[in-house]
Amino acid sequence: MMEEAKRENVGKRIQMHAATDAWMSGDRFGEIIGIGRARAYTHEAELVRPYRVKLDKSGRTVRVHPCNLFLAD
Repeated sequence: MMEEAKRENVGKRIQMHAATDAWMSGDRFGEIIGIGRARAYTHEAELVRPYRVKLDKSGRTVRVHPCNLFLAD
């Protein structure tokens, strides 16, 4: 089942999935600052809303598919 981007997750801490370029570069943790516009990803037939994440180490803001994030509890 596909994960959906949810507004109640904005402001929460996350860890990037180990398969992402950011994780490989050492940008492993960040905070969800918003939700992007729905867009089509190549492996899915439906539109998905990505999270906008501000990464700790680099300070960059990136759009990330919800499946590539782990919420820190």
